[in-house]
Amino acid sequence: MEARHLTIHYEGNGRPVLDDLSFRIEAGELVAVVGPVGCGKTTLARALGRMVEVPAGQLFLDGVDVTALTLADLRRSVALVPQEGYLFTASLADNLRYGDPDAALERVEEAARQARLEGDIKGFPDGYDTLVGERGITLSGGQRQRTALGRALLVEAPLLVLDDALASVDNTTAAEILRSVRQQQRRTVLMISHQLSAAAACDRILVIEAGRLVQQGTHQELVEQAGPYRRLWEREQVERLQVA
Repeated sequence: MEARHLTIHYEGNGRPVLDDLSFRIEAGELVAVVGPVGCGKTTLARALGRMVEVPAGQLFLDGVDVTALTLADLRRSVALVPQEGYLFTASLADNLRYGDPDAALERVEEAARQARLEGDIKGFPDGYDTLVGERGITLSGGQRQRTALGRALLVEAPLLVLDDALASVDNTTAAEILRSVRQQQRRTVLMISHQLSAAAACDRILVIEAGRLVQQGTHQELVEQAGPYRRLWEREQVERLQVA
């Protein structure tokens, strides 16, 4: 995927939410997007799903302008996992196969394994037939997020966009999920996150401030240079020590 001077405004907002954003992500890359609250990270995720108006000639998938794609084709190419994925009053299996209702149980189980949900499901008396309450009320926050992730993994879209989709998952499980996803060589992953410990494991990190791309590089490269990423990293380490 590629952004070319991507600029997005919200009606009534004077300055752009994304301002002249340009970057390229190669097929198979795992790239994190980080930055302070309100910097435009979620708007980028929404732009990839065309949930906000995207100007023509600014956002491309495999060289094709996203505005030239039908929404059906776009949704087959991009699997977006939001922080709060909507779950339905149905079995766990049916929630996982929402994007492909005819998927065999073997594919459902594989998606659950990749999302590190399999162990939880084995602990439920009804397993994959466990009824999920409205909006997933019978599951923990981490289980809801991993169910939404498993649903996206099952449809096998070439681009997986995680919009803070691991926020309720502990760091160890998040790292295991990312390793599992990376084994799927055909899949490109854009992980939008405030968890720098997870971002550190990515191939590359894009740092956004006030809608602009201000830094990019590997975790090691970014912590070795003065700038917003190192400040965010140092703050996260202090907060982890305080919690411990």
